[in-house]
Amino acid sequence: MSETLHLTGFIKGVTYKPYLGEKLQEITIDNFDVNKASAYGLIKSPITEIAYSKWVSPKRTRSYPFARMYNTYNSSKIITIIPLIKDEGKDGDRDLIQYSTISWMNLLNIYIVLAYYEKAEKSNKKGQDTKNKLTNQKFNNEFVNYQIEEILAYRQSALHWNKNLFEQRFVSIFEKALDSYDSISHKTGVLVHSREGMDKYLQKITNEFAEFKNISLKNSHNASKRESMTSHQLEYLADGLKATFSIENYLGGVYYLTADEIFFDNDTYVIQESKNSSKDSFPKLSDIQDGLFKLILFSNLDSLKLDGKPVNFVTTLKLTGKNIVGNIILPDATTQELEIFLAANRNNFKPKQKGIIRKLVTESENNAKIKIQISSNFAI
Repeated sequence: MSETLHLTGFIKGVTYKPYLGEKLQEITIDNFDVNKASAYGLIKSPITEIAYSKWVSPKRTRSYPFARMYNTYNSSKIITIIPLIKDEGKDGDRDLIQYSTISWMNLLNIYIVLAYYEKAEKSNKKGQDTKNKLTNQKFNNEFVNYQIEEILAYRQSALHWNKNLFEQRFVSIFEKALDSYDSISHKTGVLVHSREGMDKYLQKITNEFAEFKNISLKNSHNASKRESMTSHQLEYLADGLKATFSIENYLGGVYYLTADEIFFDNDTYVIQESKNSSKDSFPKLSDIQDGLFKLILFSNLDSLKLDGKPVNFVTTLKLTGKNIVGNIILPDATTQELEIFLAANRNNFKPKQKGIIRKLVTESENNAKIKIQISSNFAI
């Protein structure tokens, strides 16, 4: 097993300008239905508008919401709709929202809308044990819309909204979610996970909200460690070591992140996310957006320490694909070098992929401490 580095960082604020965002589909607040709406878009009211994205599970690594959130990050006011809990039935997974998710949204100035599932069906998927599994879960739309309308009229920061939401409403909403799963279980005949453990979990939070931070940060840290030990098939990880990060801000928030890898180059630590396509010449746009969104906080770190000592650092998104000719690093490459690289890969890159690469040049030029490397995956 390779070594894992553990670093600490500090962040004051976040600024980032995305250039790969897709056009947001517009919908009026009166017509918004979270269960029918696209994964991200723009909600309009008579007086204002707000960009939204939605998660299908509170666990980031199961639902990969960051590409969707990237598409909303150009907007002045942003919400993201997250279920507190998703229970797929006793024979499936049960995921809970983590405090690190809240911290992440606070730093990115994104308002959280807490949602819960009120309807579901018994899974009848062939070839699997579906005796106690749920599918086609639907949110309580009225509850989601009520919060969205509150946020549309809200004049304070996302941090202030999120803090009040979790300190004043979290327990009651969680109880609604558990009651709802009891009802779903009764209607479908599907057993769900035991409520006893959740009731104890909520009792701890009721007694002291800080305990929620302690429980979920510990879980998040352990998840970061597990993730840092895993090499995904579609990620080419040959450059360095795995790393976990403990990040602090002025408000005393602490959260744990993991990067694909970190390595030392010319007195600088390179924090790297990797996206690879083993079948195509270039990763999918959504994968690239996911990687860039992950790097927003890393690229905004004001300081980074290893063993208590400050280190220089830069963030890199490494994009690899099948049969790419040569290697290029943005924004370091000159215009002439970029054109030579594109010409050498004229049979590999489609026009849309070339357009993405040109936008990546702009993205790397306009966001500090972000570099983008494009190279072959060596036919892995």
